[in-house]
Amino acid sequence: MITFLLPILFFSCSREKGEEVFIVIKRGQSLSSVLEEMREKGVIRYPILLKALLRISGVERSIKPGKYMFFKGQGEIGVFLSLKEGPRVSYFRLTIKEGENLRDIAKKLEDADLDPSRFLSLSKDSTFILKLAEMGFDFLRGKRSLEGFLYPETYFLDYGITEEEVFIEPLKKFKKVWDSLKVEENAKNVGLNPYEVLILASIVEKEAVVEEEKPLIASVFLNRLKKGMNLAADPTVKYILENPPKILSYSEIKVDNPYNTYRYPGLPPTPICSPTASSISAVLYPAKTDYLFFSSKDGRYHYFSRSYSEHLRNVKKMKLR
Repeated sequence: MITFLLPILFFSCSREKGEEVFIVIKRGQSLSSVLEEMREKGVIRYPILLKALLRISGVERSIKPGKYMFFKGQGEIGVFLSLKEGPRVSYFRLTIKEGENLRDIAKKLEDADLDPSRFLSLSKDSTFILKLAEMGFDFLRGKRSLEGFLYPETYFLDYGITEEEVFIEPLKKFKKVWDSLKVEENAKNVGLNPYEVLILASIVEKEAVVEEEKPLIASVFLNRLKKGMNLAADPTVKYILENPPKILSYSEIKVDNPYNTYRYPGLPPTPICSPTASSISAVLYPAKTDYLFFSSKDGRYHYFSRSYSEHLRNVKKMKLR
């Protein structure tokens, strides 16, 4: 059979290399769908013949997932040898920066041939979240979103993984940080439950520019919560805006949404980003202050104040700079 196929396959080979074509083969993906993609992109002409060659030779069983580079018009023999050799790249780098949210992370998945929409859909899928909880991520039990739980770090993930599998490594890292800070035990010391600690930590992450101010900013929000004051945190409003401006307008501050902490008391429904360990720690161990307000001093540091009149004076100082 192979002898019969070889002449046909040989004459289908290109004598000159065309433009590069990158194809990601996912784990569990059917061979037929891979070969059809190659045909559509002009890499091969006879998917059925190549499939027969791969099957008869036994290479079909050893094709590794990953990112392969082919050429337009490469032909069946060239593709056969490339598949036998293995992928050009077997992993991709996913960097989750501190303060990024799920939408930010989703945009980065397109380069790995993953579906951002499916990733975002899974992040709010109660059945999927419960499945993760049963895999050992107990802190997810009862949650309705994975926002805030993907720990900011650089991960090297296998090409060919599914959108479901993308969540695993960042969740493992989050679990290590969560357990090391003993959030489940220490949350009550600041009058919050563990999930509320994560939500507030995500706000602190977005508000703070320098690390040393995180405990101070956390103290302001905790003091406001104790007094029943609205948090009035700009980042919670920006979270619900598609293209948030640097400075919110009056109409944006008035938008009717549970994430708008100018209008709704208490914490927003979920975290608004992925916070770092230092932000979580700042909420668990805030500075001991009676501050209720803070305003920008120079774009990095803040003025902190105890009264609204003092706060207004600090805002005026900033405008005069």
